[in-house]
Amino acid sequence: MGKYVRTSILIVMISLLLVGCQGEKEFYKKIDDINQSVEQADWEQSKRKIKALKEMYKEGKWKLQLLGDEAEYEGINVEMEKLKEAADAKDKTQIKVGLGTIRGHLHDIYSF
Repeated sequence: MGKYVRTSILIVMISLLLVGCQGEKEFYKKIDDINQSVEQADWEQSKRKIKALKEMYKEGKWKLQLLGDEAEYEGINVEMEKLKEAADAKDKTQIKVGLGTIRGHLHDIYSF
């Protein structure tokens, strides 16, 4: 019984790591897409992409909670709200800073 439990836990942990790595790439792709929209000053597109990033974050938050600590995943949540406001204000610099901060939090969460 003990060996079965250990094997099951190991399989679950490996699965989480593999799923987590895929999620990291998706986050980075969305961040790059937002950066591109901001560079082109396409504010409506930027707002839509920020909203999509926020939805992706909400759907995958439980994975981030398993992989990281509270300060990291809550830091992402705070930056998401700032991104929305910065896009409304058409503040390119603040959006880039926010995306960089999110990227840093994701790096911290996924580096183990």
